[in-house]
Amino acid sequence: MAMERLSIAATAFDRPGVRVRTLAGIRWIAILGQLTTLLVVGLWFGYPLPWGSMVAAMGASVILNVGLSTLYERSDRMTGRELSLHLSFDLIQAGVLLFLTGGLANPFSLLLIVPVTISATLLTAREMAPLLGLAMCVLAVLWLWAQPLPWSGPPPEFPLVYRLGDLIAYGLAMGFLAAYLWMVSAEARGRARALVATEAALTREARMNALGSLAAAAAHELGGPLGSISLIAHSLEEELGDDPDFGEDIRLLAAEAARSRRIMKELSTRAEAEDPFAILTLDLLLHEVAQSVKPARVPVTVAVNGRQPIVQRSPELLHALNNLVSNAVRHAATEVTMETIITQSEIRVAVLDDGFGFPPDLLPRLGEPMLGPSRSKSDSTGLGVFIATTLIERTGGRLAFSNRPEGGGKVEVRWLRAEFEVTDPAGVEQEQ
Repeated sequence: MAMERLSIAATAFDRPGVRVRTLAGIRWIAILGQLTTLLVVGLWFGYPLPWGSMVAAMGASVILNVGLSTLYERSDRMTGRELSLHLSFDLIQAGVLLFLTGGLANPFSLLLIVPVTISATLLTAREMAPLLGLAMCVLAVLWLWAQPLPWSGPPPEFPLVYRLGDLIAYGLAMGFLAAYLWMVSAEARGRARALVATEAALTREARMNALGSLAAAAAHELGGPLGSISLIAHSLEEELGDDPDFGEDIRLLAAEAARSRRIMKELSTRAEAEDPFAILTLDLLLHEVAQSVKPARVPVTVAVNGRQPIVQRSPELLHALNNLVSNAVRHAATEVTMETIITQSEIRVAVLDDGFGFPPDLLPRLGEPMLGPSRSKSDSTGLGVFIATTLIERTGGRLAFSNRPEGGGKVEVRWLRAEFEVTDPAGVEQEQ
């Protein structure tokens, strides 16, 4: 169920779309602005305008908006090709109005950039590219064949080089803004998508901890009834254990009651051991992480140096270190080592493997939310490393990735000792 929700969230980030209500609202604002400009320029300033054609162009937008309000619910979302078609209509409608009133010489020609920038934030690259190509075609038509501005006198003659520079400037502005906004939006969506995965991992960890607490409570509550059953079964076994008809069943009842009590005791002990807020030394925490990695294809060892600091055991820390060690196990040849380096100011944990190391093309981007097909030559998506990076940062740490000179990968986690070490364990336990 959690993976299904994560898949739905990833799809929503990949194709964000926009609500029909929002799209219609933006178009109503554009229509109002066009109508106001038409009235001011045509009636107030008295410039001659092709009223019929311009009113028809604005009327088409009004009809489309009324249709949107009628055919769609206010909460419906528009995505993909459908949204691209609507933005294309807005681009062509603005192009028609500009074609009738001077083309690129019209100061309002700058508004042609609006549909392109909107598409860059809401569409995929494949869906945005045709719209950007359409915008370039509109620019070319306006540059070549647009009607002159309705001047009150003879229109000014601009040199060809100036008009050509005007066209290039508009084209470069559209292309640059579209590419820039698309990259920024894609990165933001990727980070948000990966953060959803991080939250899902933490939720799963919290549920597992809650399940452990529930098991402890169940073991406590069932201990009394099972004790009574065991006592009665033991008494029956003493009285009727040799009975040829019921002796075997009574012995089985006593054995199963004893087995149930052992299971309840193990559940209670395990749940208490999995307390996420326990205070323990760093080496014990690393040993716990080493034992939790499954399947352990290669041995995971812990190397400690000096007196180990006391730290707080948290789901974020355990899940992050488990991700890093699991990744190292997948790529190691014979062994994975977790090494601690304790200094006066820092606490460091290095995860070392003896595999092939990190791919050079992937190394600079480790820690980024590279969901989906990787851009590197490896098959890694980077999600596990991104989750580990995010969780470690929540604990106040920082990660550094590198390749070892002797071969293999190295991930080093660093915390400031003053912020990470628990100096008063009793005080922390009392707070919790």
